[in-house]
Amino acid sequence: MSTEPEVHSPAIPGQKEGPPRLAWHHAAPAEIADYWQADVQQGLTEAQATERLARVGPNRLPEAPAPPLWKRLVNQVANFTVGALVGAALIAGVIAIVAPEPGMTFFERFGDSLAILSIVVLNAFLGLLQEAKAEKALEALRGMTAPTARVMRGGKTLDVPAAEIVPGDLILFEEGDRVAADVRLTVTRDLEVEEAALTGEALPVQKNADAKLEADTPLADRETMVFMGTKIARGRARGLVANTGLHTELGAIAGMLARVEAQKTPLEQDLDRFGQRVVMGCIAISGLVFASGYFLGHQSTRELFLVAVALAVAAIPEGLPAVTTIVLALGTQRMARRNALVRRLPAVETLGCTQVICTDKTGTLTQNAMTVRQAYVSGVRYDVDGEGRSPEGKITERAAGSEAVPDLLLALRAAIHSVGARLTLGEDGRLEVQGDPTDAAILVFGWKGGQREHANILGEQPFTSERRMASVVVEEASGPRAYVRGAPEALIARCTRLRKNGDVIPLSDEERDAALGEAAKWAGRAMRVIALAYKDGADEPERDLVFLALVGIVDPPRPEVKGAIAEARAAGIRTMMITGDHPATARAISEEIGLWEENALLLTGSELDQLDQQRLEQQIDRVRVVARATAQNKLRIVDALKARGFVCAMTGDGVNDAPAVKSASIGVAMGRTGTDVTKEAADLVLADDNYATILAAVAEGRSIYANIQKFVFFLLSSNTGCVLVVLLASLLGWEAPLMPIQILWINLITNGLPALALGVEAREPNQMSQPPRAPGGAIMSGRDYFDMLAVGAVMAATALWAFHHQLPDGLASARSTCFAILAIGPLFHSFNCRSQTSSIFKLGLFSNRALWGAMLIGIALEIATIQIPAMHPIFKTAALDLEAGLIVLAMSIVPLVLGELVKLINPERRKPASVPAAPDRTGAAPG
Repeated sequence: MSTEPEVHSPAIPGQKEGPPRLAWHHAAPAEIADYWQADVQQGLTEAQATERLARVGPNRLPEAPAPPLWKRLVNQVANFTVGALVGAALIAGVIAIVAPEPGMTFFERFGDSLAILSIVVLNAFLGLLQEAKAEKALEALRGMTAPTARVMRGGKTLDVPAAEIVPGDLILFEEGDRVAADVRLTVTRDLEVEEAALTGEALPVQKNADAKLEADTPLADRETMVFMGTKIARGRARGLVANTGLHTELGAIAGMLARVEAQKTPLEQDLDRFGQRVVMGCIAISGLVFASGYFLGHQSTRELFLVAVALAVAAIPEGLPAVTTIVLALGTQRMARRNALVRRLPAVETLGCTQVICTDKTGTLTQNAMTVRQAYVSGVRYDVDGEGRSPEGKITERAAGSEAVPDLLLALRAAIHSVGARLTLGEDGRLEVQGDPTDAAILVFGWKGGQREHANILGEQPFTSERRMASVVVEEASGPRAYVRGAPEALIARCTRLRKNGDVIPLSDEERDAALGEAAKWAGRAMRVIALAYKDGADEPERDLVFLALVGIVDPPRPEVKGAIAEARAAGIRTMMITGDHPATARAISEEIGLWEENALLLTGSELDQLDQQRLEQQIDRVRVVARATAQNKLRIVDALKARGFVCAMTGDGVNDAPAVKSASIGVAMGRTGTDVTKEAADLVLADDNYATILAAVAEGRSIYANIQKFVFFLLSSNTGCVLVVLLASLLGWEAPLMPIQILWINLITNGLPALALGVEAREPNQMSQPPRAPGGAIMSGRDYFDMLAVGAVMAATALWAFHHQLPDGLASARSTCFAILAIGPLFHSFNCRSQTSSIFKLGLFSNRALWGAMLIGIALEIATIQIPAMHPIFKTAALDLEAGLIVLAMSIVPLVLGELVKLINPERRKPASVPAAPDRTGAAPG
């Protein structure tokens, strides 16, 4: 019987989600070793490791299999409108089988069904093609793995595949290693770990195996642990593997991610509701016509079925799914050119109705590059500008006229000898950094001051947590010199002199207190403060120092972010920062970029844990910053916003962001720094990790939705003309003015081309000064439906008049005339649909060249179906003479002329009212 310990262990106090896990950070190493039957010095034996691997399984997170092709195809066609098209195709096919006309070819019998089904197939193909493109683009962004790990087994050091790590393994770490499991540290040597992927903390976190922690210590503050998916930034360590695979903190997040259900976007919901209304209306009209014809006895049952199918074909905008898919796909291409990669087509438009953007701080709002922003030299303050990874920048004295320039030059010389990092100038003119980010920031400061080359290095003492400083001895022209950098309180305590105005003078208590006071003030503004000093000679390089300078380091905001947040506010979009960083850091950045507002609220993750969901939903309007946030915190925030009726976007890069990214109305992942897990959960990936790119995508989303409204109105108003023609002719007992194949041609080709052109109409200038549309709103308003009926009535009246006028020339000629008017009339009408209020002359007659191209192609194709004899059997047409052609032209222009007259007489008539943001369930106005 096995004596192996249980994998599921006692729970962490207050833990709410996932399998129970021991509070490893709270336990002593000896307790961990005893629990896993491991040796702190020798590690597991090979036999123990092999047996345990067979029992607990490999150390990896399960990957969800890619959905099969058939399932992806079903997802592309799983909406009400496409289902109705399939139904219409089946009915037409059944009629062709049950009651065929004598002498018809296969294509003539099944042409209607095949034409409708071809649109369904085209729509599915376009959707699959776009998703495949997005997945291929993502392949280039992937790569967060720890392929191997160094362990000690039976007293021997081995490199083993990370998947073969088991609980109880003794694992060794060096700078640059990826952490392959959750590990309780037993020995640490100046260990710092990059935990941004897991906790969101921007700076490397110091670890200490000997720290005493409470059981409920937050994840970001667990000094005695390192976690799967993080990276060793500095130092060395060893520790016992506490958990592997799904039982790690990363695994707990994967579990949360699996429990988050995918949801339809607002556009998908709108199109579903719209499709249901259209289809139900179609069924009602078709039933009415069939019943009236049956009781009046005008036509045979077969003819009535054909009329009903014709009405169904006329009423359902067959081109709508394909046009919508193509327009969304074109939108994704425009977004890709602006560094936004769309993974799901409907997400393109969802951004347009976004009301809250929940964004990470590091790398999205900030540059993700620690940068010296201020310097204090000889009592003189300097501002340092320029991007964090650019060698270009200016160092500007705040109070001009001092004599501290020689002191500044020496401080820059000291900066260039921060040897804990290395800089190389890339082809793009930006600096590429290796090593410690703090040393890198000081190095860049030296580069900006014109110092590029350091002297020959004679000796070095790296940073330790005990000394809290690092030093390097170099050979300068004047002889050996030590340059020292470190924590202000530690380094200044070892300074006895001060460099001031080119002279070295004793360091007075007043000067010492002034420097420490300046350091404290900067630290209060969330800066990391480093002191610089030097000493001539190589003996005891860290004693009897000459104080040189203080430098204040931050991860500065991106230059464009402040303007983007102001633009978002003008567009009715609230921005909320959710970060793993310290509250002071988060508050300082939020104030600098203009995100903070009067009466705003900052919550920490632990404070958020104390709020029940109802209280959180009540306070969510005021929240602008959440600091020290965990994965569960982020998910609760998204749930609270959605419960209040908000459409929210959530950005993220770390694994801890993935559940919230997946749950949000639209999930946005970072392309450069984002983990694979987060990218898989996202709808949109930012190639440049930039908040401003989200705003560009929002503008594109709003433009796309406005254009969708334009071509939906165009398609429905044009279809209404066909419906009324078929309906009125049936009620009057006339011969059918249109055949189903003609209606399909109108819907798919002559209407489809201008609908596509309307889908790429330029963005109206005031779209980003309006609040976002409320989710759940109709694509078309009541006034739109009235106008749709009015336009359809005009088209039907002109077509029926022409049909009746041409009947003496024969039924084929009359049908061809009616067919031509209902095909060409919408081409002219499409120019009306470019704007609800503005004349085409005000918009610019030729400003949408695609629409002119669609019109010319549509007219040419329509002429071909009527004038080319080979087309006559297919489209049931006959050639028209000059007189009929002039009638067609005159009647086709009527909708355009009337539309322009309406805009001229009453330009305010169809102007859309401002759409308020979605009301929350308590009735409070969104912030």
